[in-house]
Amino acid sequence: MNKISNKLNIKIFTPVNFIGFILVMMAGWIDTIGVCLFLDERSSFMTGRAAKLGKYIFYGETQEIKIILLVILSFIMGACISTLITRKTGLIGGLSFTSVLIILTVFSTFYKGINIASITIPMSMGSQNAATSLTDINRTTHLTGPATDIGINIAKGNWNLVVFWALRWIGFSMGAAIAFDLLHTFESKMISFSHTLLIPAVIILVTGIVQKKFFPIPLSEDIRKLTD
Repeated sequence: MNKISNKLNIKIFTPVNFIGFILVMMAGWIDTIGVCLFLDERSSFMTGRAAKLGKYIFYGETQEIKIILLVILSFIMGACISTLITRKTGLIGGLSFTSVLIILTVFSTFYKGINIASITIPMSMGSQNAATSLTDINRTTHLTGPATDIGINIAKGNWNLVVFWALRWIGFSMGAAIAFDLLHTFESKMISFSHTLLIPAVIILVTGIVQKKFFPIPLSEDIRKLTD
């Protein structure tokens, strides 16, 4: 009976859920802006990139292969650097690095002939995903795993984890919706182009600062052992 009551004691407004929701929403926002304005490729999750890579290899489309590989390798590079930073400085370090990458993307648009977005946007997504994966927040840039975990935890009756992962789906969708709205506003010349990415960069940085000051989210136990 106690096990049933514990499973039904659903906690929604926890620091991990709150921070995770914001960061997933920013991932949906950045991914949408990236695919619509910069890359013509999704940058927050890699499964689709692997499928496209196979397609382009089959058809021998060399240029497209290079683009896909650049996105994949940039994501991995961002995850690698962010892990090194996060293990040294905590979540704030990885999120700050993520924010810097997005801001670099914004400033690069001010110079004609310079386009680093195909590197910096995937790097930022890899960076955020790695930083949060080292904590109890877990993955924050893609939804295949969370969809699986929702099904698993419904079967187990673990509703806290169902809520935990369901919030990721809601957040990513909300972020994408906000991004599409901003794109429409940008096309109407009502806002500056830079605002479409500068806003999420600032939100990610502020989120990192707020969590560090008010409810620090530590590295997971197994990660802390590796850093000792």
